[in-house]
Amino acid sequence: MHESEAGRTRSSPVKVKDKTADEIQHQDESLGPLLEEIRLKHGAALLAILVYGSWLRGKRDTMLDFYVLVEDYRTLDSAWQGWMCRLLPPNVYHIHHEAKDANGDIHESRAKYALLTLDRFRRAMQHDFHSYFWARFAQPCEVLYARDESVQAVLEDAFKTASKTFIRRVLPAMEDSFTSNELWIRGLSLTYQCELRTESSNRGGSIYDFNPAYYDGVTGSYARDNGTISMAATGGQYHNQCSGLARKLSSLTWWLRRVQGKLLSVLRLSKAAMTFNEPLQYLLWKIERHTGIYIEPTPRQLKHPLIFAWPLLWKLHRRGAFR
Repeated sequence: MHESEAGRTRSSPVKVKDKTADEIQHQDESLGPLLEEIRLKHGAALLAILVYGSWLRGKRDTMLDFYVLVEDYRTLDSAWQGWMCRLLPPNVYHIHHEAKDANGDIHESRAKYALLTLDRFRRAMQHDFHSYFWARFAQPCEVLYARDESVQAVLEDAFKTASKTFIRRVLPAMEDSFTSNELWIRGLSLTYQCELRTESSNRGGSIYDFNPAYYDGVTGSYARDNGTISMAATGGQYHNQCSGLARKLSSLTWWLRRVQGKLLSVLRLSKAAMTFNEPLQYLLWKIERHTGIYIEPTPRQLKHPLIFAWPLLWKLHRRGAFR
């Protein structure tokens, strides 16, 4: 798909709505220049650009979160960045754009984007033990750019797979009978606990409430296609048909994901310190926005966060800034 062609919105489990570039630009004037920055950076290797998270839920006081999917890592600044992304995807980068308006005032837009190959993204939705990828993309996201129809088809399949993986992994942790609301709130809480997050693990309720039709549609589709849960005669209730062994193992598997996730979060933070502009400033801003907790860093910590910022992060953790 050329840059003038339509992007697409993942608005339901099965239907993808076409969007023109003008419609995307109208949604938020900051999107166009940032997308162009990404396109210029990655050129022919660029396969798709996704946006997800709180921006899609109407938040405009946050930095945009993009996922950039590429064919390979040849457009990265160095070979070691490619190796890092192979070992621990994704790599995270920061971009910004400045423009003057008619009055000469400068307007700046910023975003961060996570980058990995489309093939690794697709495999993560089905095969990754940890929830980092499939929990994010079981939720609604928006395809702002896809290079062609074959890429679009891979994305649609990956999104559906992420939703199925999410439900399949959460089901053993559910009661005998539950609603779609309870399934998603419980699942989102479990996955939030598997990362170092500034947001509360109870945030799943607000995420579900923003788009209940989407989550209920995903749950109903899974119930129709899979015998692990079935819809009861009284609408809205689902019966859990997971085996007793699967339920017994559920606590262990989610404990392992929490342990694995904390380690992966620390490693990803360390890696981001080498690829992300001003990583400590961004992390402190995000923590303060979600929790109101802020500790002033020293100049040395700002300059060399990977070496000197750990005592600061430990103090923030002790104060409950992230879990």
